[in-house]
Amino acid sequence: MPINILERIHLNPRLDTTLAQQFKQQLSWFIASGQLKPREFLPSVRQAASQLGINFNTVRNAYQKLEADGLVETRQGSGTRVLPSDLQRVAQLAGELPSHTAGVIVPSLTNPFYHAFLQGVEMVANQARTMLFMCVTHDDPGDARRYYAQLAAKNVDGILLASQDDRPFLSPIPISGERGSALLPLVSADWPASAGYAVSIDLENAGYLATRHLVEHGHRKVGLITHALEFANVEPVNRGYQRALQEAGIDHAPDWIAAVHGFDVTAGSEGARMLLARQQPPTAIFAITDLLAIGAMRTIQQAGWQVPQDLAVAGFNDIPLAALVSPPLTTVSAPAYQMGLEAMKMLQSLIAGKLPSQRQILLPTALVIRQSCGHHTVSNPC
Repeated sequence: MPINILERIHLNPRLDTTLAQQFKQQLSWFIASGQLKPREFLPSVRQAASQLGINFNTVRNAYQKLEADGLVETRQGSGTRVLPSDLQRVAQLAGELPSHTAGVIVPSLTNPFYHAFLQGVEMVANQARTMLFMCVTHDDPGDARRYYAQLAAKNVDGILLASQDDRPFLSPIPISGERGSALLPLVSADWPASAGYAVSIDLENAGYLATRHLVEHGHRKVGLITHALEFANVEPVNRGYQRALQEAGIDHAPDWIAAVHGFDVTAGSEGARMLLARQQPPTAIFAITDLLAIGAMRTIQQAGWQVPQDLAVAGFNDIPLAALVSPPLTTVSAPAYQMGLEAMKMLQSLIAGKLPSQRQILLPTALVIRQSCGHHTVSNPC
């Protein structure tokens, strides 16, 4: 097998299909597309396992399935090679031959927001018969650059970049492989400072709606749980929080802000502990993600306080869990699924050589009122 074919294999242990199934299907696609030609040898089991970082038995299992389908043959002492095949039959065995390939770079596969986002991406990709390569950065810009280069080296047709600054990728980069130097079709998602093609959410309005709702309940000491790093998709939410307070004539107090390192339940718990330890704790908290808000509610309740009677809480994203916690969380909806849908549609247009009807799309947000803010007015707001 030519080394560039093996480099284009991308296995994702988080998918429902096994690594052996993924490996077998991608090899089938390469055979169906003619990138693996009849009588061409596959790498040895040891070579493939070593280069892909998987178990020998995983490679052997994939080869055995290919042999059972009549796509390859294995001879003792010679190795495994591709058999002459009817390409239409090979395509049927491969599922359906993909028209294109695309890389998707996301911060997380477990965060419910990105799960919904990826569902939208996959809906469009499946309809367009586009094969997706998933890469997870864990919010590390260095990982994003590394994955971009790796995907480019695999000769993907385009890249969807979520929650990362796209400016470093908007000029041609040297690529080892067939492209030489190229500017890949790139669409940014969930990054309001994007300089290229992008789909994002009205983040400032989200922060504004949640904070204004708390103010309308009579709260004048509204705390904020936010991220300690100044991400471009965090700052607008913070600005919305500040704008709502300013419009209500409330002086913004630094003591009301808890900056944490994360967007999850654990970070939310830490943020709540920080705010409860203040000399004058807030009477309400807005957390910039639902997971942060849920973590905050857990800590507040463990401390013997009641939500919303003692302390109101609001979040942002409207993940499914928000409606299931006790009390159900008031939040601002973020159309993650629609963002994935629109971003992938935009990327498909660029891959096809067509200019999208819009260069940048801004999706609206909406307040979702549940029980975590209550219906009371604070009797002594000062």
